[in-house]
Amino acid sequence: MRDWSAGLVQVPEPGMELEDGWKNSLSNLPKAERRIVAALLMYTAWNVWKERNQRVFEGVSVSAPQVFAFIEDELGLRQAALRVPSVS
Repeated sequence: MRDWSAGLVQVPEPGMELEDGWKNSLSNLPKAERRIVAALLMYTAWNVWKERNQRVFEGVSVSAPQVFAFIEDELGLRQAALRVPSVS
């Protein structure tokens, strides 16, 4: 995620709780950047969760690059709806 977010999102330290990692990623950012990073985190978590549920409940799985494409698609829709600057 760090690579495709252009360094906006940092990988949490080993053993760190997800929520704490998110807070650390957002804590010292200016408001505009914080909104972008929060969106990246939320859409990533949402799409990983959807993929997990699809595997468990429907027996269907997609590859990591496909999940990444879903995240990019949803971020693109968000950008179009809110007219926010591009992440990449």
